[in-house]
Amino acid sequence: MADFTELPVDEGVGDWHFNRFRMVFDPPRGTSAVTLANTLLANFPTYINSDYATAKWSDIKYDGRKTVHFHGYAKYIGIDVGAPHTDWVAIVLVDPRTQGFTVQTLKREFGDATEDIEAGVGGGVVGGIVGGLVAIHYNRMHFLAGRRAWRIDNGSVFGLSNSVMVLETVAVERFSAEAFRIADSVIGLEKRLPDVWLAFLNNFVRLNGLKP
Repeated sequence: MADFTELPVDEGVGDWHFNRFRMVFDPPRGTSAVTLANTLLANFPTYINSDYATAKWSDIKYDGRKTVHFHGYAKYIGIDVGAPHTDWVAIVLVDPRTQGFTVQTLKREFGDATEDIEAGVGGGVVGGIVGGLVAIHYNRMHFLAGRRAWRIDNGSVFGLSNSVMVLETVAVERFSAEAFRIADSVIGLEKRLPDVWLAFLNNFVRLNGLKP
């Protein structure tokens, strides 16, 4: 069995979600958009790390492609009820012209004793909803089915002036399973996304010494 299975958006449940987050900044002297995009891709998990999420590169690949292991905090009355759930994505496309890139959400197919056991005894977002072996199945899924893309380019590409550059991330996604749609109605999973990606954009600008 493969280590991962893709979670295409058309196989998700509930409403289709489209969102876009954008940061505008002054072009750094002597640095092209492609160079910045290479930096973005090379250090991608670093920019995710914040008060809202953590991420790291994984040694486990999907169909030869690099994967990122991600945890978004779902804090409720001070407790991270999202644990033990973590999410996985694979980088499935890199545009050779701009070095923009796209990730696909995945389901983990290999065992993780910590996550699987805790979900199976009722822990975490889906464990508390379905429980047992079924909870292990759902807990291995990214809570969203779909893709997210990133691009850095000159302002004119985005309908702005070329006196600025833009970093934009855009997604099309749905919940990957009914269990996550139910969890969203209880603790608001989707409403936590803006904090994650706004922190990402701010981290990129701050860590690269750019002027927003």
